[in-house]
Formats: sequence, C-alpha cells, structure tokens
Amino acid sequence: MEEIVKGRMGMYAFFSSVFLDVPPKELLKEIYEGRIAFPKLEGVEEIFSYAKGFDSFEDFEREIRREYTDLFVNPFKEHVSLYKSDYFGDYPYGNVTLKTIEKFKEFGYIYEHTEPADHLGVFMAFMVKSCEEFLKGNREELKKQREILEDLESWVYEFCEKVESSEDARFYRGVVKMLRDFLKMDRKILNELILNASD
Repeated sequence: MEEIVKGRMGMYAFFSSVFLDVPPKELLKEIYEGRIAFPKLEGVEEIFSYAKGFDSFEDFEREIRREYTDLFVNPFKEHVSLYKSDYFGDYPYGNVTLKTIEKFKEFGYIYEHTEPADHLGVFMAFMVKSCEEFLKGNREELKKQREILEDLESWVYEFCEKVESSEDARFYRGVVKMLRDFLKMDRKILNELILNASD
C-alpha cells in the first residue's frame, strides 16, 4: 500500500509542477533526456516524442515556456482557465475559491500558494500533501482524497478537452491526456485503498 501511495504522490507532484507555473527546468530536462519514468498512461509517449523533436534542450525549454504562457496566461489570446471558478460561472477569488479554501481548512491543509485555492495546480498540491500525511499513518487521508478527486472530476475533464482542442497545445496536449487517464485510474486505486485500509 505504501509503494502505491508513493507512486500516486509522485504523479500528483508532477501535475502540480506543470500546472502551477512553467515547469521547472530540471523536470523538463528529465523529460527531454528521457530520464523520468511514468506509469503506462495515454499521452506519455506523446510528450517524450514531442521533446525529441528539438535539436537542443534550450529550444525545448523555450517552447514550453511560450506554450504555457499562450495556453494559460496570455491576456491577448483566448486561453484555457486553470481555475475551477471559471467552469462554474464564477471568477477566481469569488465564492468557488472561498468554498475551496474552507474545504482545505476542514481537511487540515495549510494553503501556501500565491494562486487562488481553486487553481488546478493547488488541487494537485493538496493531493501530494495528503499522500504525505497518509504515509505518516493517517488513514483518514484517503477519504479526503476521494472527496477532492470527486470535486476535480466535476470540472477537470472539461479543462482537458479545452486544452486538447487548443491550437496552442503541443506538450500540454499530451499532459492533459496523462491527467485524464491517471485520474480515472486513481479513482479505482483510491476505492481499493480505502477498502483495504478499513480491514
């Protein structure tokens, strides 16, 4: 069980890194050089194949930075929102954000990010922290994770579709395929873990 949770934690850490901001240089280097191992998920080969298409790591890194900005940040282009608020007719720092902060507080999660709490990368970071707490012996974390995963599933697949259909997405098209596949797999894993933890 511990190894499974560590694997899940690693994947959530990866998604947090690539969505909270431009992916860290070292992470991109591991992808470019093929030094990072992922489970068998849709989209994995796509991101590795894309990385291999660049003559140098510097070119690859530069293009990922541009893509992240154009896809998620650029105010002069139609970009894809990383915030749950926008998928429920609200706006960041509004009611959806406040309810998310309240839920995190209820679950004992110390919110330390500059982004609003309903940012996709923050949800991923919560899952990392919750996995860490579980590994310290707190079995109740699994039920918290299932509740957050159910919350994510109410909007994250629409986010994935928007990224996939964006003409600015290359690297991130593969990443959201990985995200969708992983979350569907993780729902099954979580249910099994909760059953085993209650025995």
